[in-house]
Amino acid sequence: VMFRSHLPRLYELRDLIPDPDSPDAYFQDFEAVLQDHLAKAVFAGWERKVQDLDEDAWKTLKGEASQYLRCRDQRRGWYQLFDILGQADAYKHLIDIGCSRVRFIPRSDKEGRRTPDLEGWIDSRRVLCEVKTINLSDAEIRERGEFTARGVKSQLDCGFFRKLQSDIKEATDQLHADDATGEARHLVYIRIYFDDWVGYYKEDYLRQIDQYLRDNPISGIEIAFRASDY
Repeated sequence: VMFRSHLPRLYELRDLIPDPDSPDAYFQDFEAVLQDHLAKAVFAGWERKVQDLDEDAWKTLKGEASQYLRCRDQRRGWYQLFDILGQADAYKHLIDIGCSRVRFIPRSDKEGRRTPDLEGWIDSRRVLCEVKTINLSDAEIRERGEFTARGVKSQLDCGFFRKLQSDIKEATDQLHADDATGEARHLVYIRIYFDDWVGYYKEDYLRQIDQYLRDNPISGIEIAFRASDY
């Protein structure tokens, strides 16, 4: 109760879980977890993200997130939940670049058709945005689980760039499928969790991604990306 007023939207999500004590449910022992200052700071960061959404956008995102509140992956935990909540970053990005009427696009009810995640308007031109998340590598997940000592690499490997390229192509295809004439601006927003959890090489990684995108341009697509800290 003592934290509800500080984290109202996260508590809205928690209240959607019918059996919060289930081992597959997120927000287990939430008040106890929040006694830890680091954990509280992380959740406060997520609250700030979702507070940037207007009421309609929050209602949509909350509905999307609700289906993942009890989806616990054995190795990656509730990553699907946070992939959905992380779309709030892209919402704010559209606002920051001058979009108005930003909204989450309802999912298509046509089998096999996937809509972009977000829509906004700059002047009279529509902006479509697809959000992708690059999560920790399988190797990093395994090594963290085994508490394996390891060095941190200063260079992103080929596997990372294959994943980046794959996500951009998939997002591009989705945007073109929704707007085949190309009348709208097409934006791919990529959230990245680097294996370097201390962030020592974060700026180096971002420069490498910038260079890769310059070397591998895609016509008609704008790409924005950010390194996620949590």
